[in-house]
Amino acid sequence: MAETYRYTLIKPARLLYSSITAKSAPRGIANAQPKFSGTFGIEKEDFDPIVEIMVKAIKAELGSFTNPADYFLACMSGVTAGKRTLEKAEFDCTKPELTEDEKFKIQEKAQKRAELYKPYAGIITASSQFDVELARLEGGKIIDIPNEEHARAQAGKDLFYPGAYVAPALAFKAFRRKTLDAKDGVTAYLQNCLFIRKGEKIAGAGGPGNNEVFGSYAGYSDYDPTANAPSNSDTEEPAF
Repeated sequence: MAETYRYTLIKPARLLYSSITAKSAPRGIANAQPKFSGTFGIEKEDFDPIVEIMVKAIKAELGSFTNPADYFLACMSGVTAGKRTLEKAEFDCTKPELTEDEKFKIQEKAQKRAELYKPYAGIITASSQFDVELARLEGGKIIDIPNEEHARAQAGKDLFYPGAYVAPALAFKAFRRKTLDAKDGVTAYLQNCLFIRKGEKIAGAGGPGNNEVFGSYAGYSDYDPTANAPSNSDTEEPAF
């Protein structure tokens, strides 16, 4: 079984898309299991060690590491994430059933997302089938948020919203492809998330729309190591 590598961010990350307090499932993936998920914009101080972890995990599992584009990776640079978003939108717009207005909206949304990703050293998406342990930083103290429906819902509204600054604790695990046309890679699992401070809310980045984001990332590519629920669907080709 592949080794699990744990990492807690050392710099506050910007929470860009949030399903941390309510599960969501990606559209267009048959029998996809709803999960808690988050997409984070991270700084270079965290991006560089996460890249090292992913390379180490792949080497340990496969014996070597070739080119980032050869693998399905949970984390990529902000520039690459934006590029992938635009490429996916361009592909989606080739569907003959779409109207010109629908194509315009797809491209417009992708352009906004690419601009959102661009300033960050890295973009990472992580998920979990199980409740994410939540806490907030207040006056230098870490205060746990009760694992209770109302408390979590309120935390999602007041703290863990798109635009907030948080510190996620992650677990990385390499996986081997299950089909010839898939890719080997590394998945990130979200275990804990600490609210650091408020930030300007990101319009249009919350709620069910997150499914479109998470469905394209490695958060759904393999299995949760604590649940052993296979769901490999690695169709993208992210790079550093």
